[in-house]
Amino acid sequence: MIESTAVRYFRVVTECGSIKQAAASLRIAPSAISRQVQGLEEELSVKLFERGARGMNLTDAGHVLYRYAIENRNQLDGLRSKVEEFDSLRRGQVKIATVEGMLASFLPNFFVDLSREYPGVAMSVTAVGSRDVAEMVSQNDVDLGLVFGRAPRRDLIELGRMRQPVCLIVAPDHPMAGKSSYTVKDLAGLRVVVPDPSFGIRQELDKACAQANVRLEICSETNSLAFAQIVVARTELATFLPMVSAAPAIIAGTLVAIPLRDKRLEATQVTLVQLAARSASPSTRLVAEMLVARMKESED
Repeated sequence: MIESTAVRYFRVVTECGSIKQAAASLRIAPSAISRQVQGLEEELSVKLFERGARGMNLTDAGHVLYRYAIENRNQLDGLRSKVEEFDSLRRGQVKIATVEGMLASFLPNFFVDLSREYPGVAMSVTAVGSRDVAEMVSQNDVDLGLVFGRAPRRDLIELGRMRQPVCLIVAPDHPMAGKSSYTVKDLAGLRVVVPDPSFGIRQELDKACAQANVRLEICSETNSLAFAQIVVARTELATFLPMVSAAPAIIAGTLVAIPLRDKRLEATQVTLVQLAARSASPSTRLVAEMLVARMKESED
């Protein structure tokens, strides 16, 4: 597929109309071009040019070879483009804004695997609330965003979703730790530490409680899910998180996640978003495809 010197010289002579002009274009001696063209004619046992006073015109055989030369050149350009893109896949920086819950295990585990397979791809991660994630993606401050719930703006497209039901999170010795599930009505009067209203989790929880006519005893509000988990592990307070957000503590046995039987809280999800008008780099497309695949795997 690589263009030979002889075919290249033949192509340039055809496009320039004469060996003299081709030599000037290629900045080489006319005799060198003549030898290569003559060698082609001898190898193919055909005459490629009709040589006249007005220049060199292709014979029928010459037209066939020229079409081949152009197709070969186009294939070579395509190959070069693919090689360059492949190389850029392995080098680059991808900026991600995310809700805090994805930092507990999902994104760190993803980054470890990414860095092993593509060590040249750097991943910059910023943790903010869902609204700020959407704003940063919309303003082109980041390449990708992970929001709680659906994409909140029309200028964002959804690349992937991962269902993340909100669970009741308590310490293992909490009085409510023994049951397999609860309804929202079972939570009436429960003493809790909850994410502040900027969190999608809190917004869905408030809607579910309002629909069930249930009031919680809010002892603390926080903009840190890590703070909520530490407090819950050491007290008789409870909180509400998707299981992935508390995965390390649940695995360690310091917290217990109990499913909530509520349509709204069971249907909550995390969504990978991108600005619709943004032209993604090869490394961003790679990371997005890998994230979507990982999100699908987590639901299997």
